[in-house]
Amino acid sequence: MDEESVLFGLRNLFTIGNYQTVINEVSSNNGLFSTEAKLEAQTFLYRSYVAQGKYNLVINDIGSNDEASLKAIKLLAEYLADKQKNNTTNAEDYVVKANNLLEEGANRINAVVQVALATILVQAGRFEDALRTLHSRQKKLECSALAVQIYLQLDRLDLARNEVASVKTWAEDALLLQMMEAWVDLRVGGEKYQEAFYIYEEFGQSNTAQTVKVLNGQAAANLALGRYPEAESLLLEAQNKASIPKGQMLRSRNLMVLVQDSDNPDTLINMIACATLTAKSQDIVNRYVSQLREVAPQHPYLQDLDLKSSLFDRSASRFALIDTA
Repeated sequence: MDEESVLFGLRNLFTIGNYQTVINEVSSNNGLFSTEAKLEAQTFLYRSYVAQGKYNLVINDIGSNDEASLKAIKLLAEYLADKQKNNTTNAEDYVVKANNLLEEGANRINAVVQVALATILVQAGRFEDALRTLHSRQKKLECSALAVQIYLQLDRLDLARNEVASVKTWAEDALLLQMMEAWVDLRVGGEKYQEAFYIYEEFGQSNTAQTVKVLNGQAAANLALGRYPEAESLLLEAQNKASIPKGQMLRSRNLMVLVQDSDNPDTLINMIACATLTAKSQDIVNRYVSQLREVAPQHPYLQDLDLKSSLFDRSASRFALIDTA
């Protein structure tokens, strides 16, 4: 198999969230010979570890003399590791480091550097800065995909749709483009819910595509279509896949690491929505919320939930004062 075919496979595996297979393929594949191909494979390896939450492995494995792409991934891992520990006081320091790295050499037009550093900015709530980081993204699929996610978070559906339409002119059959279309379809609603469902259903036809990411997409489409039992079944399957068996070993470039069980925040959030829509007891909903606080205490969903709870309590107290007056 030629190098481009190997890399094409890695790109698609990463897109659908099959991170463990990416790690296995890069660790065992001998079909990559050029420096550029080996570097791209390494970036997918370490980004997959980051996606699995193996931040310390990435931090320890990537050196200060490595290529800019790898240093950007290391910086992202460092930021996420601190955030996981509820250490948000250094967020601005990471923003400065990200901007400094972006200005080095040709990093401003390096797609991996752009995506890694823009992700830090998104996590820090700096959406406009993230979009500026992604400004030079012509024919850079992952940069465009992240831009679409940012537009959706900013409730700029019009810009998200324009971005997808632009990408269609040069990446018509790309798997990541199809996923971008599904994200937008789920936000548009109406008949587009069914189109999003078909996209995720097509992804799920392959055994390698039955990932937590794809199962959550299928579940979200089913929830939007009111197919709650189907959504719940998919989410339970996603929960089973989210845990890597205890004792399984993962190989990095310099060391072996033992993987522990983990929960997926997206699955838990969808379980909360599904439990609420199916009128399950509040104890069950609270249990999912507690699990989410355990695995992702700084998740935007929880921040929004806490804000709305606080506003509700404040409004309720005002009504209580009126009643006692």
